[in-house]
Amino acid sequence: PKRQLSPFVGLSNYFASRQGNITAAVFDKTTGQTWVYRKGVAQDTASIVKVEIMGTALWQARTQGTPLSSTDKSLMTTMIENSDNDAATAMWNNVGGPSRIAQFDRLAGLTDTTPSTQKFIPGTTLPGWGLTTTTALDEVKLVSKFAFPNTLLTSSQRQYGLGLMEHIEADQDWGVSGGVPTGATVALKNGWLPLAGHGWQVNSIGWVHGHGRNYVLAVLTVDNPDEQYGIDTIEHVASSMYSQLGSAG
Repeated sequence: PKRQLSPFVGLSNYFASRQGNITAAVFDKTTGQTWVYRKGVAQDTASIVKVEIMGTALWQARTQGTPLSSTDKSLMTTMIENSDNDAATAMWNNVGGPSRIAQFDRLAGLTDTTPSTQKFIPGTTLPGWGLTTTTALDEVKLVSKFAFPNTLLTSSQRQYGLGLMEHIEADQDWGVSGGVPTGATVALKNGWLPLAGHGWQVNSIGWVHGHGRNYVLAVLTVDNPDEQYGIDTIEHVASSMYSQLGSAG
């Protein structure tokens, strides 16, 4: 049976009590339903754009009929598992920069995502790709391209990408995995970035499956007083989704 109520409804008091701006989306494969909290609200990606870069590289390899080079594989692993920025910048350039990533985005159905054209984040030496803008719903669509069969990526490419997202280094394994017990599988990528005048941008996207669950969740938060505040907010949402989206059996 389909749920009638959005799983975000019960979080309204919690959201109202938090500082900053929160938007979130979840797709529950079991019911085929998608719910969005604050639809259409765009925020900066920070490092979750690395999944977009990975998707672009895999899609290009598929359309060109050439496997990923060992260099690209090495860069991709470091970019996803360790969230390494230099590796991400190298891959961003290797795939052809913002215009090529925008091409992948369109094919993946990411209608509200705009890859950044800035080399650096103004006033910093941080890479400009972190200012790519997106919505929670677009991020759910993006992760779904890895989680579920589709025409954009092959099944082996999907498994490869998920494998990297399932092996995030321990100190970065937070967010969508909040409240998810051992034995369920979580493939995720997080992003965190101090923004001038907007506190911290803290994001988490991922796929949770096992223990009767099968859903993709994206939570974007900005104007957090510090990084941990954003992490706590996302993990509260993640824990609530895990408990609400369990199926019988």
